[in-house]
Amino acid sequence: MRDADTGRPDVVVIGASAGGVEALKRMITALPADLPATVCLTLHLADDSPSLLPGILARAGSIEVLPAVDGAPLRPGVVYVSQPNTHLAVMDDHVELGPGAKENGYRPSVDVLLRSAAVAHGRRVVGVVLTGMLDDGTAGLAAVARYGGAALVQDPTDAEFPSMPANALQGTPTARSLSLDALVDEVVRIVSSEPAPVEQPEVDAAVRERDTAEVRSALGQDPALPGGGTIGSPSPYSCPDCGGVLNEVLDDAPVRFRCRVGHAYNAESLLRHQSHTFEDALWTALRAVEEREEISQRLAGEAARAGRDWSRAHFARRAEDAHRSAAVLRGVLAQHREANSADPPLVDDVGAVSVPAT
Repeated sequence: MRDADTGRPDVVVIGASAGGVEALKRMITALPADLPATVCLTLHLADDSPSLLPGILARAGSIEVLPAVDGAPLRPGVVYVSQPNTHLAVMDDHVELGPGAKENGYRPSVDVLLRSAAVAHGRRVVGVVLTGMLDDGTAGLAAVARYGGAALVQDPTDAEFPSMPANALQGTPTARSLSLDALVDEVVRIVSSEPAPVEQPEVDAAVRERDTAEVRSALGQDPALPGGGTIGSPSPYSCPDCGGVLNEVLDDAPVRFRCRVGHAYNAESLLRHQSHTFEDALWTALRAVEEREEISQRLAGEAARAGRDWSRAHFARRAEDAHRSAAVLRGVLAQHREANSADPPLVDDVGAVSVPAT
């Protein structure tokens, strides 16, 4: 039975991305089988491949590791692992899997896991952000701190990929940054110690309603606020996924956005996805002008064979214009690729945990 009276921390939520398989294996190896807490973890996964992560982690340590299933009860000494193409959320006494829109381009999303646990369990949550790229987990860890939970981050200098923990620290300055080994020890200490006499912080009712609506959105439910409003205020930006208006979600940190149907982005993730959208648009334009060139050349040839000199010249000019436009677009694409060559891929750590590796 869960300890509802003392408020002892008994829900540990962990998010990782690139480099996360090895980091999670080290964590699971160090966790005792009788850990007096439920552990839920999310790792970015490819949408269309079965996950091998539960088996990998189960072999790594003595604590029980299970793939998360909808409705599984929160039990101490159990680790639930996210599954591909579904969000993992922590509710009052169980976990739920949700088909809601992607957040930061991911489903499962680290933000969803951390935010849902914070809303449901407040100061009884230990939130952890490990190695990874971009900034998924930044808003979720801020929610953990907002509701009084313990916020822990792998030291970026200790992480294989530092940007995800670095962004989490920037978004939650009160979070503690520890090496991976020290972080595991701290998790065990927190959930095994008598809770300090600290009151649950007061969270503004409007903020709680918003956070709860965001959890509903991840679960595929209606994300409307009480009274029918949408989350956030309209921004000048459009959603890279559906083209709808992105609303800016006013928060302490970080800058983030959400569209009407639920796609959500922290600022850095939005920038990265806009870059991919721009490249897709360039390829579409290049295809169109090259087709225009080919058709114009064909029409010019037919006009020449028929002795229609004016038509031949007209279509030849169109072909030349299209050829020049194609050359310009290829140059822009080359510059774009060079400028973004150091950017991470949109799915950045699937090789060791899904089949096939990508």
